[in-house]
Amino acid sequence: MLPDLNYKEAVFYVMSGTGNTYRVSRWIEEIANRHEVKAKVVLIEDADFSNDFIQSPDFLVGLLFPTHGFMPPWSMIKFLFRMPIRTNVPVMCVATRGALKIGSLQIPGASGFATFFAAILTLLKGYRVKAIFSLDMPSNFINFHWGLHPKNIDKISNKAQSRLKLLIPRILNGQRIWFTRNNLWEMLWCVFLFWLVPVFPIAYLIIARMFMAKVMFSNNKCVGCGMCARFCPNNAILMKDAGTKKRPYWTYHCENCLRCMGYCRKKAVEAGHSWAVLLYFITSVPVITYAWAWLHRTLSFYPVINGYWTIEVVYIFNFLIYIIFFLFAVFLSYRVFWYLIRFPVFNTFFSVTTLTHYYRRYHQPDTKLKHLAGIKKKKQTL
Repeated sequence: MLPDLNYKEAVFYVMSGTGNTYRVSRWIEEIANRHEVKAKVVLIEDADFSNDFIQSPDFLVGLLFPTHGFMPPWSMIKFLFRMPIRTNVPVMCVATRGALKIGSLQIPGASGFATFFAAILTLLKGYRVKAIFSLDMPSNFINFHWGLHPKNIDKISNKAQSRLKLLIPRILNGQRIWFTRNNLWEMLWCVFLFWLVPVFPIAYLIIARMFMAKVMFSNNKCVGCGMCARFCPNNAILMKDAGTKKRPYWTYHCENCLRCMGYCRKKAVEAGHSWAVLLYFITSVPVITYAWAWLHRTLSFYPVINGYWTIEVVYIFNFLIYIIFFLFAVFLSYRVFWYLIRFPVFNTFFSVTTLTHYYRRYHQPDTKLKHLAGIKKKKQTL
């Protein structure tokens, strides 16, 4: 037991898709309780800022979330903005990142700007940032790669637990966790990304919300039970009539957390790779060229001032036209796609031509759906 602990109580706000971050929060809670720090885990959808924590220097607030495109997920970003302004309340920012294991080699993940974003935002709200770090957990990006072997899952998870047993007591004892090799690794990723593609984190969040959601579908194994819709953390799945049963329909609220795919008992949820290829070509139609031609032909419109093309006008116009076309094309195409998969022949074609049909699925082995359901969802389920 550590002497002279700095904190007496703690609350850990958690956003989790397939259970990795939730499990990490429970490990931290266990360590805190063993050191006589009264801790509790709260899913962000159940947060009650007026009762969850008090403004006190011996009360620690933890923010835990998975990494989405080197940023926190949309839902966590919105939660950070909703957090009330506090003065000198200690806060800890933790991001889980997907690690892979090939033989004896463990390839670390990268959270990039995720923890720094959370730390900066809470700092601006008056909190005292006491700890920033990211933690490797088994990669759950199962719409892009095969789920890890159970032995590798155990090895990565055990290593994460061992690291927490070293870090958390130091944090509870009042030490600051800022300047570490872990954060240097993340900073290097930030420099690389912002130098190579400055808007990558924002672009990924937009693409994940608009494009990745619109390649999700249910295969012929789907029985229409609605579990994916009921337990979706963002209420992003609707159950719509499809002949004699209902099928899930993914909306723009989807954040690609993959809870639906990881926990589906029938392995009915797919990410359509073949459909994604078709959707890419649909959204790549050179509509901007046609738009310029129509404007020139119909309205004699030329963005020229004093004999020179105004590049700013061209760029802005091109961007607006493409965004409008992209949103319209994705929305309309997905409705057609969802209608087609109601027919077994089309469903079978898109299923067997997508890699997720053959991938091993993943969710954190010790975490069940009921653990990830907030109080409101538990009441709805009952």
